Amino acid sequence: MKFFLISDNVDSQIGMRLAGVEGVRVRDAQAAAAAVATARADSEIGILLMTPKVAALCPEAVSELQQSNRPLLVIIPDADGNGATGDTVTRYIRDAVGVKI
Repeated sequence: MKFFLISDNVDSQIGMRLAGVEGVRVRDAQAAAAAVATARADSEIGILLMTPKVAALCPEAVSELQQSNRPLLVIIPDADGNGATGDTVTRYIRDAVGVKI
């Protein structure tokens, strides 16, 4: 299982690459939708990371990903600190599993 990043920010892409996560940088809605389709087609990708701006570019694809079981979509804050912060993962687990941690 691999992680994959779709980012609008080159700093986020470089930072994740240093951690061993491959990814692409997109600038428009068409490129974002194409990157999501490519990631969904790769059976090795289990977790798809996406920055908030990219998620806003392709809401239909995000909705489809949230309803599917593979790959797991995780929207991460970008290098500028934009996006969800705090207990996002904890809240996600609580909502998905029903266990308060």
